[in-house]
Amino acid sequence: MEFRKKKSYEDIYKWHRSNNGTCFYCYEDAPVAAKLVGERGICQECLAHFRVGHVGTDRHVITHLTKGLRSHDETVAWLRKQSVKLAPNGEHNGIRSYLAINNLGIFDYYHDIIYGSADIAEVDEKTARKIMDSYNAIEIYQDGAIRICY
Repeated sequence: MEFRKKKSYEDIYKWHRSNNGTCFYCYEDAPVAAKLVGERGICQECLAHFRVGHVGTDRHVITHLTKGLRSHDETVAWLRKQSVKLAPNGEHNGIRSYLAINNLGIFDYYHDIIYGSADIAEVDEKTARKIMDSYNAIEIYQDGAIRICY
């Protein structure tokens, strides 16, 4: 078994419908340490070596690993320790929003489109997908709970 860091978006639900093992990360049929979708998820060995690659793809494991954190600051610190780059994106009713950057080069290059000062219709469909894949919106609550949009 070998942990495979996810560097681009991979649909966990599509994987769940396939017959590619019980572990989303090594694709082996191994005992599941944390159930992510149904009875399938991540094995103990991959969980022990887990590193965030793509926030949208890894959202289920991130939520599992942060569920014991009790404050916004603890969750932010954990994400940063995992090398997740966070761009603040506002606050509403005590819930702080961020953009978690999956691909800093694309994110920086298309900054104006991402922040809405330029129209995404200016680029072709393939580029638009790359832009959308370069970040994920995250909401972090005061109690440390996290919601990752994909």
